[in-house]
Amino acid sequence: MTRGDQPKERFDMQTIPILVYHSVGRDCASAYRRWLVTEPELDAHLQALTQRGYRSMTVCDLALLRCSGQPIPPRTCVITFDDGLRDFAEGAMPVLADRRFAATLYVATGFVGATAGWLADLGEGNRPMLDWSALRDLHDAGVEIGAHSVSHPELDTLPFARATSELRDSKRALEDGLGAAVTTFAYPHGYASRETRRIAKEAGYLAACRVRHALSDETENLFALSRIVVTSEVTPDSLLDMIETPQLPVAPPVDRLIATGWRAARRMRALHRSVFPRRDVAGSESGA
Repeated sequence: MTRGDQPKERFDMQTIPILVYHSVGRDCASAYRRWLVTEPELDAHLQALTQRGYRSMTVCDLALLRCSGQPIPPRTCVITFDDGLRDFAEGAMPVLADRRFAATLYVATGFVGATAGWLADLGEGNRPMLDWSALRDLHDAGVEIGAHSVSHPELDTLPFARATSELRDSKRALEDGLGAAVTTFAYPHGYASRETRRIAKEAGYLAACRVRHALSDETENLFALSRIVVTSEVTPDSLLDMIETPQLPVAPPVDRLIATGWRAARRMRALHRSVFPRRDVAGSESGA
């Protein structure tokens, strides 16, 4: 099937590709390579989207349209970046500005102005994060800044009180640092449960993003918005194939049995780590 022969009903349901990137640059540890795209690769993705008639909006704008009951414009896409790494300003922002694409940046607030410690297992624990001045500049330039927790944990494995703190405290930190409302959230690692989604709603967010490597649509739960993971292996043609052919699921269920089972396994692993914390060579405790 070619892109010119798409089933009409796929567009009638108004699928919405929400893309998630992580790093944009040139240098990284080999274990992290798939999570980094180069500036030319990002530019080629955006050029392909432009040529196909796509126009971007932020996650907040999408949520506001849906809450108001207004139709989503045809060929809408959403570009998101997770973590709040400094290479967003250095690598991604110039490309986005040149191509006139809106974007949403999700920031793990406990690492602002420091390094991405949770990436140590991938050899990138010293990867620089954006500082508050840079985040304010990006906000002033029109980038939506959203919350990505404080410490980047698997939220659905945490006790209720700690999960609540991660969602509420990251929102409060960003609002204090930016002097502006923060209205959307992205679950670290893409993991969320029914309880986590409820916490996000009660914390005052309008919407929250999971991953699920799927297309969103106009009926999807606003606190479980599906995103498509874009890695270094994704070419412009394969990106268009993912969003325009019946390759990816559309708005998959939020609590599938397999996801529930995997969550239970991760909770057991998290419990084991809390009881038997790993020690690094200096003898300090590490949960990585």
